[in-house]
Amino acid sequence: MSDNPFPPNSRYNAKNIRQYTTPSGDTVAFVGRRIIPELDRYQALDRHKAIAAERIDQVADAFYGDPEQYWRICDANGVEQPATALDPVGRLLLIPLPLEMTGRGDS
Repeated sequence: MSDNPFPPNSRYNAKNIRQYTTPSGDTVAFVGRRIIPELDRYQALDRHKAIAAERIDQVADAFYGDPEQYWRICDANGVEQPATALDPVGRLLLIPLPLEMTGRGDS
């Protein structure tokens, strides 16, 4: 399988789609492992102080114009669970430039 089914704004867009052939001969497609880059690879576009009742997708929409880019903010701040990205209120988040723009990407 050579075509990547993920949209351009997906964190999996540039990842390889791999195949596994089961002992019964069935082929199963899966996404190759995604390694989150080290935090020092990110360059700041801006910073954002978390406020009450705010969601990470809203922050992504405000800075990138696309709520589905929330994963960029999570990755740059070492956040594994997006629901906790703005905890605690007042947390200062790095809003990163996309690694693809900085030449520090993993692909």
